[in-house]
Amino acid sequence: MSLNNNISISGKQTKIGNSLTEYVRINLKATLKKYFRNFINSDVIFSRDRFNFKCEINIHLEGSIFVKGSALSNDAYGAFNVANEKIKKRIRRYHRKLTDHRSNDSTKLNYLEANQYIIKNPEINKINVDKDDPVIISESEEIIKTVSVSEAIMLMNLNDQNAIFFKNVQSKRLNILFKRSDGNIGWLDPKKKKWNSTNLFHYLQFI
Repeated sequence: MSLNNNISISGKQTKIGNSLTEYVRINLKATLKKYFRNFINSDVIFSRDRFNFKCEINIHLEGSIFVKGSALSNDAYGAFNVANEKIKKRIRRYHRKLTDHRSNDSTKLNYLEANQYIIKNPEINKINVDKDDPVIISESEEIIKTVSVSEAIMLMNLNDQNAIFFKNVQSKRLNILFKRSDGNIGWLDPKKKKWNSTNLFHYLQFI
């Protein structure tokens, strides 16, 4: 699919004019065509956050590879510009590694299917929750990729995630990377003992 046809621009409870739509389309295409001939799709969503505009950019390159960026500003153009700069920076930083990753035969990439849940945070929602029976808000399907630690770091940062769960291509064990409050990245590599969903949930509460 060409770059001209797969960029979606919309507003969430806010109106998006033709001028902003064209501005976003032109500038996002300029960002992407420097590095990629094509990609699956890209969604740009504008919304209001109190007194500011929020712009969220979500680019689906292929398979489970996404590049995301978001920003706030007192006007929609400014929010997009900042978010777009984040996208540029991430693509530029990981372009060579991303190219190598994309060039691999996808049939050789092993992955595990999993269910992803969003649960209520009892501290924010001020509710009493059974630690073994959390309140589930939503559920979706996810895949756990078999990649190296450096590839997992790349995927986590490109996707603007705080953590990533993956299967280590070298050890064949399930690993977790997470962003620490000191700015570094934590890496959890369990020993031979198998983890189940219960003790994984207990650990993730402390990330």
